[in-house]
Amino acid sequence: MEIRQAKRDDLYNTAVFLDDCWREVYRNIVSDDFLDAMSPEERHKAFIKRYDEGLSDFWVMLDDERLIGAAVFGKSFTEGYENDGEISAIYLRKEYIGKGYGHDLFVRIEQTLRDNGYSNLILDVLSANTQALDFYLKHGYIKVDERTIRLGESEYPLTILRKTGKNIMERVDIRQVDAALREKIQPILDGTWGSPLLAVNSKLWDSRTMPGYAAVSGDKVLGYLLYEFHDGVCEIMVLESIVHNIGIASALIEQVKQAAKSGGANKVIVQTSNDNTYTFRFYQRRGFTIREFRLGAMDTARKLKPSIPLIGEDGIPLRDEIEFEIEV
Repeated sequence: MEIRQAKRDDLYNTAVFLDDCWREVYRNIVSDDFLDAMSPEERHKAFIKRYDEGLSDFWVMLDDERLIGAAVFGKSFTEGYENDGEISAIYLRKEYIGKGYGHDLFVRIEQTLRDNGYSNLILDVLSANTQALDFYLKHGYIKVDERTIRLGESEYPLTILRKTGKNIMERVDIRQVDAALREKIQPILDGTWGSPLLAVNSKLWDSRTMPGYAAVSGDKVLGYLLYEFHDGVCEIMVLESIVHNIGIASALIEQVKQAAKSGGANKVIVQTSNDNTYTFRFYQRRGFTIREFRLGAMDTARKLKPSIPLIGEDGIPLRDEIEFEIEV
């Protein structure tokens, strides 16, 4: 899977792709007359203007040279939020939704906007598109406005969402996992990993007895981390953010580093599978270094837990484990 900046010559195909996505997503939400009358030529003309004036970035996602995703982002054109960075469009082909590709593309766009100096991010979505709304809310966006948009002869409710990482984190508490929090965390973990049992270091571990921490806002769990002490180290057994890219995972890691020190460990370690390239970047950016490659370790883990799939993210065969460490 390749994500790259679109060239000027890519913009017409990008316009065609986004029109097709709109027809697929908004059929039965927006009038057929409007959808069928959409013209890629009009969208292409607007894209060329933005591209030439440097107002927007255009990214494409390719699977073996096939266009399967596209995004448009840059300076905000939303009235009242002109100083924000705006994600104007992000779409994937239907068959690629729900496989993590949208998340990977989205967080890279957010980081690029922040790198470009935008501390606040804005986007809008037709209010009837509940799947997209759920996606944005899970990534830390908050509804800040309700407007209408005219499409053809009709008006439709439009939801404006915004994210300022600082404001969200001010409302987050990091708490030690107790019985009440475990009742909330366990169904999330079981849904992600298929059962409460985790295959780590050639052994099955029961997550229901592990100590840990949870990031909580009000009565909602935004992320959690479970760990174990063994062999003189503290090992992160599972780390999951439910709301992404606002610092939840980083805050949980800082908390477990303190727990490691208090527990007499001099290192925190964590392992991941060979397909999880996002995690490679995540841990190394936070000071972790590679401790060990374990070739074929996933085959051993699969014998302990047969539900572990053969193919992981981005279609990569699940074969090996990579262990990271950081001194505390």
